[in-house]
Amino acid sequence: MRRVFYVAGFLLLLLLSLPAANILKEGNIEERRVRIEEAIQRALNLCYAQEGFYPADLDYLIDNYGILIDGKQYNVYYKTIGANIRPDVSVYRKGN
Repeated sequence: MRRVFYVAGFLLLLLLSLPAANILKEGNIEERRVRIEEAIQRALNLCYAQEGFYPADLDYLIDNYGILIDGKQYNVYYKTIGANIRPDVSVYRKGN
């Protein structure tokens, strides 16, 4: 009889933890989005300090400054106005 209560308690605990795991997963995805955006901003600062211009496209930062972007989960909006004007950068989660 005790085993039945242990098994029932374990299953109840497992069922209650599933929503919490989903919430943690969503938070992790959002944290990675923010970190990607911060990494791009740092690379922009470094590029401007070292080379005197902002890159015309994101590929330059990927190739020369080690930026890694998970293209399956995130879209990056990167718009330049000029070589000496900081680009507008936003990272969005796909599907939102």
